[in-house]
Amino acid sequence: MNTMTKPLFLLAALALTLAGCSPSETQQTPGNAADDTTKLCPAIAATGLTKHCEVNTGEGSVGVVVDSFDEEVARNACAHIAEKLSPLTARLAGSWKLQTFSPYRSDKPTATCVLH
Repeated sequence: MNTMTKPLFLLAALALTLAGCSPSETQQTPGNAADDTTKLCPAIAATGLTKHCEVNTGEGSVGVVVDSFDEEVARNACAHIAEKLSPLTARLAGSWKLQTFSPYRSDKPTATCVLH
């Protein structure tokens, strides 16, 4: 292969490789673990224990606001919510945690529990 045809060959190989990556292959399929993260906040809202929920997929955490400054109430709410979410969180990849925050003190979680 001469010096002129080598770059063309590499470009053609790259184009063929990229052509094999169709959008349908990179999209999430229904029912996979990533789809379950979109169901977490609606499931948490259904418990009636909180109205504010935020999923952070980068950190693998779910933050909720529990209307209390009592840490025992927060721990109980955390455990209750985690139990209710277990059918959804069983399929999540990696370690996920639920953090409860107080509307009166949002600088750090009032409770943290593992989602599994």
